[in-house]
Amino acid sequence: MLAQWNIAVIGAAGNAGRTFVNILPFALLGILVVIVVHLLLALRRRRAAVSPAPWGWWEWLVYLGTLASVAVLGVTSLVAVIRFGILDSWWLFIHMFGAGAFTVVLPVLALTWCEANRCDCPARPAGDEGPPPTRFSCLAKAMFWVILAAGLVVTGTMLLSMLPLFGTHGLELLLDLHRYAGLAVVAAMILHLYATLLPRFGLG
Repeated sequence: MLAQWNIAVIGAAGNAGRTFVNILPFALLGILVVIVVHLLLALRRRRAAVSPAPWGWWEWLVYLGTLASVAVLGVTSLVAVIRFGILDSWWLFIHMFGAGAFTVVLPVLALTWCEANRCDCPARPAGDEGPPPTRFSCLAKAMFWVILAAGLVVTGTMLLSMLPLFGTHGLELLLDLHRYAGLAVVAAMILHLYATLLPRFGLG
């Protein structure tokens, strides 16, 4: 019985929905458009940028670990779906390694960076007319919370699909949620990386 469940889950994971495949190029194009528009606005209202607070080695390690795991998941799934229309073989094998790393690093990312990504306005020092100090821009903060929320859906759907609780229709629904949440994680990670690097080039 357990073998049948595993086969059903793997088989469902291997077949990309037609709608998802059709949406994928437009989603990737949308990410590029958001970056270009935001960059043009940043260049237009360019002002003296506040130097971001330095990161510690642990913060860098967690961020780079998250970036690497999302990159593995994004490349293996999106490239395989676009090129072959299916996620299987070595692509699926490598994807599972990335999934394991992401499952571990996601709660660590939340514990490490939640405080710095609170959605509030930092207090401006008395007598200072410049912009208030902050570690992340509004865009970066928003994308951080998207990564956490969508990441929970990504991991949760796959963990639930391994339990003997759902029939074929239920597994297909979980797979659809997994696909779109995964796409949201990849998009948010790209935008977060962009928003994090922007102040280091004198733009905010």
